[in-house]
Amino acid sequence: MPISLQQALRDSISLRNVSESSALDTELLLSYVTGKSREYLRTHSEESLSIETYDKFQYLMLRRKQGEPIAYILGNKEFWDFDLKVNKSVLIPRPETEFLVEQTLAKLKNKFAPLRIADLGTGSGAIAIAIARKNSGWQIDAVDISEDALLVARENAAMLQVSNIEFHLGSWCDGLPKEQYDLIVANPPYVAPEQKLFLGEGLSFEPSVALVAEDLGFAALDTIIRTAKFYLKKDAWLLMEHGHDQQKKLVDSLKDLGYKNVAGHKDYAGIDRIVECKWI
Repeated sequence: MPISLQQALRDSISLRNVSESSALDTELLLSYVTGKSREYLRTHSEESLSIETYDKFQYLMLRRKQGEPIAYILGNKEFWDFDLKVNKSVLIPRPETEFLVEQTLAKLKNKFAPLRIADLGTGSGAIAIAIARKNSGWQIDAVDISEDALLVARENAAMLQVSNIEFHLGSWCDGLPKEQYDLIVANPPYVAPEQKLFLGEGLSFEPSVALVAEDLGFAALDTIIRTAKFYLKKDAWLLMEHGHDQQKKLVDSLKDLGYKNVAGHKDYAGIDRIVECKWI
């Protein structure tokens, strides 16, 4: 018996245990296999699916039921004002990181001269691309320790026709050219190993190297703040994303290391998330 679009959409009930957006996830997966818009699915609900298409849909639904993030299944994720390719080599960009981009661009507002900016732990290239698209005269050096992640980042830059980013393989500031920067931005791993178990099933699909850091999640942050000052110009900014319970320790450490204008910001959800400081 043929399966209608409406019947397929009713399968969303099977995702309720793994997703708070089960209806949306189902629409996205059905849209993906049919090549039709979500609006089309709703307005042509009596239209039938071929057996082959329904089987593909069921396979993707099974992956989602097993906890795999929708972004990995679809192979893309909306970020800022563009879409990014994502796979299991890169962390899925999150709204918190859009807030980091917002704060970074605020520091660069009304600065039209050629600037040099570094993005540490670029992953999919999300932050670097968002900054690079703002001003083609800015040069961005984006670093990641994963060759597979850099492949994804380069693909995204090429897809979005961004040419003012250079990608570098390396660990944090050690991966940068011997340059001085007007701004360094970083979204390092900051989850403690013992915390990962409590952060949701979907995280098991994401690369641990991009999520987890030793020293209660502080190891990468500590490495960055101890080395970034050697790469910053006078009066240059450093901005970092961090965990919800790490801001006080991070602020105190930055002050102890001689950084100035140290300040923390809460994200869109009112959670401590960003620290900014200057090297003077």
